[in-house]
Amino acid sequence: MRYLELLAKIKGNIFTILDVSKFFPTEDVQSVRIQLSRFIKKNLIRQIKRGLYCFDPNEIDELELSQRLYQPSYISLETALNYYGIIPDVSQTVTSVALTTTKTIQSDFGVFSYVKIKPILYFGFMKVKSANSNGFYSIACKEKALLDYFYVRKIRTTGDLRLNVSNINMVIYKKYAKNFPKWVRKICIDPESHVTTLQCKQVQDDNFKGN
Repeated sequence: MRYLELLAKIKGNIFTILDVSKFFPTEDVQSVRIQLSRFIKKNLIRQIKRGLYCFDPNEIDELELSQRLYQPSYISLETALNYYGIIPDVSQTVTSVALTTTKTIQSDFGVFSYVKIKPILYFGFMKVKSANSNGFYSIACKEKALLDYFYVRKIRTTGDLRLNVSNINMVIYKKYAKNFPKWVRKICIDPESHVTTLQCKQVQDDNFKGN
């Protein structure tokens, strides 16, 4: 396996040793590891962690990397809310929701936080193409990101929060909210006022009653 062959086969910036093995099936894993180590010493590629590499560290997409570092997971909470313009503050940590465990990973490329969520709440995300490469990452839709935020951060009152919910689709929001505890569903949002409140005048969906 030559470097130019690797570059031609791997279309994205970030790749794993399994990706390489898939494109070079005639080479055993140990041979692949040795060759990748040689590429690292020549500064042709960069090792992010064991078994995970990139061609150009300056072109790393943090959102794509978050997915590569730990799976199954999807981008949500503060990172997703800022992505959609719902909150103005940029989180210094890339925040995700995970299915199996809560953990934080620190690397040369940033800090990545994963919060475990119940399987019944692990939905409402989509795959998006990376802006910097041919890679992809999964991110919560804006309605699910907001519900995840309320639930994970245990937010019961939003008076002090700067939330722009003008683009929230209430049909989708209500549909997703049915899976969350009652205290989350009590947080009404009013897209027309651009704010959230516990005392909004919006009539609750009949499906929420008694839950």
